[in-house]
Amino acid sequence: MAPCLKSLNAPFHRSDRLTGADEGIAALPWMYGVQEPVSNQLIQQQETHLRKSWWREPEVAVLIVLVLAAYLIRIGDVSMRGEESRRARVAFEMLERGDWIVPREQGQPFLSRPPLQNWLIAASRVVCGSEAPWAVRLPSVLAMLLTALLIYGYARTCLSRVAALAASVAFVTFGEMFTTGCQAETEMIFIALVSASLLLWHWGQVRGWPDMGTWIVSYICVSLGVLCKGPQPPVYFAAAVVAYLLWTGQWRRLFSRAHLTGIAVGVAIVFAWLIPCAARTSWPDVWAIFSNDTSMRFRDWKALDVSVHLLRFPLEVLGCTLPWSFFLLGYLSRDLRRCLGEARPQTLFMALCVATSFPTCWIPPEGQTRYFAPLYPCLAVLIGLMVQCCLHADLPTMARAGWRRFTLLVASSMIVAGVVVMLASIFLTNHPRYSFWAERWPLALAYALAVIGLAVLIFKAREGGAASRIRTAVLAAACFMVLTFTGILTNVRVRRSEDQATAVARLKEQLPQGQRLVSLGHIDALFAYHYGMSIDPLSPDNGTDLLARENFYFCFDSDGAARPTLPFAWHEVAAISMDRNHHTSPERVVVIGRGTASQRLRKSY
Repeated sequence: MAPCLKSLNAPFHRSDRLTGADEGIAALPWMYGVQEPVSNQLIQQQETHLRKSWWREPEVAVLIVLVLAAYLIRIGDVSMRGEESRRARVAFEMLERGDWIVPREQGQPFLSRPPLQNWLIAASRVVCGSEAPWAVRLPSVLAMLLTALLIYGYARTCLSRVAALAASVAFVTFGEMFTTGCQAETEMIFIALVSASLLLWHWGQVRGWPDMGTWIVSYICVSLGVLCKGPQPPVYFAAAVVAYLLWTGQWRRLFSRAHLTGIAVGVAIVFAWLIPCAARTSWPDVWAIFSNDTSMRFRDWKALDVSVHLLRFPLEVLGCTLPWSFFLLGYLSRDLRRCLGEARPQTLFMALCVATSFPTCWIPPEGQTRYFAPLYPCLAVLIGLMVQCCLHADLPTMARAGWRRFTLLVASSMIVAGVVVMLASIFLTNHPRYSFWAERWPLALAYALAVIGLAVLIFKAREGGAASRIRTAVLAAACFMVLTFTGILTNVRVRRSEDQATAVARLKEQLPQGQRLVSLGHIDALFAYHYGMSIDPLSPDNGTDLLARENFYFCFDSDGAARPTLPFAWHEVAAISMDRNHHTSPERVVVIGRGTASQRLRKSY
């Protein structure tokens, strides 16, 4: 029997606790006043009692503080970017029009993704009483918090408190999640729903929850995931669950009444929105809402692009989940796999979740790491399982060496990061092109001292074994990630970003109070978001009356300094950059103009 399995099955003694054995198990006899030696059955009963009340454990409070520090404190500092403003405008139009069925942008059906996220953003606006970026992004931060707690609760079905904390902390501080976790995009809510469907289902299996309730809850999460982003959740869920039940010889459960009831509930939830939406638009429009974004990944494949992507994508995933992805290499060791003990069912299911979903993002050349992000919670649990193997005094050679390399790598990276930030603050402050990388020297110095102190803590924990050492190293690494991404790199993004909010506020001061604009064609959603009032496109229905007026205000998208020829006399009031980052010559602008009377209207409007 492997050393780790022996330590799990052996009676506990006071020396185990003093030498730092797994606190989630070894501490049990002393927590309940039981004298040594203690039977394995009693230990298992006591551990089960603890795991049933996992939400009362102090690690949960640590997780909450970590998520709030990483994602809530600076939630509104970075300007709106990407699709954030579009998601917000669709949500606000739902409120303005009272139409919660058909997502619309500038009054036209928005054929890109179902409306669940828009509903949540609209609810956040009503509850918070604000349209500011922080209110628009709040649902994503709450989804991040719930996902972190879900990972911890699920991990406690087989892991100690320290290892479960490591799993949740790993997910919260994956490099890629610092962007996804606080953006008003669909990704974070989608991650929460997909991971909930998988983790809750298997949580119910290992804990013996009633089948009916387990299947129904899981399919509710699947259906909400469909209403968030489209058809991927049923594929991810069905592939993992079918593979697991076939692997474990439980395939008959696929045809159980509870499973069929869960499917029926999920389908009913989706059709409760789908049918009214089709009635107000058309079935082709509904299909476009579901499939437009997803289908683009599977078009125009080229052999060279596929080959390059097959080589690059796994490395990208490992890079986006640093520094914690280092632990995934432990699964290459047979000795470490033998350390899994009672966690083998969870390991098998998490591995199947990853294995069945990975090809959908790995093979298509357009696949991106954010498409695979719904499986990041599964990777986090697998990382926690490897951390569990480091919680034993009799570590296998591979585990001890791996833990030392991890601590040395992270500690070294922290020191390098502190030195780089200090050098940038010294040499790039007045650089004409790269000054945005330079932090103010007092803050740079504070950051450097902080990360060096954290590096020392991690270096002292390099021997592993004791739960206190593992916890210290995990939390120190998490603090480093938060200070770097939420602190330094967020400051860089703020300095680089174009400030559309201020530019639009100045524009509104120039226009008559409450002035509504019309757009010549589709207008950039970021401008519409900051303008704060609906902007209707110019059309034959409203264009004739407008163009007959002596003065009217309009806007249109344009490339940089280019201006189209319009069929009426007009004067440019302002041109506002829509670039994500500041450029001396903007690449995309919204032009605001004041027009005078015209005798004709082009049909294209």
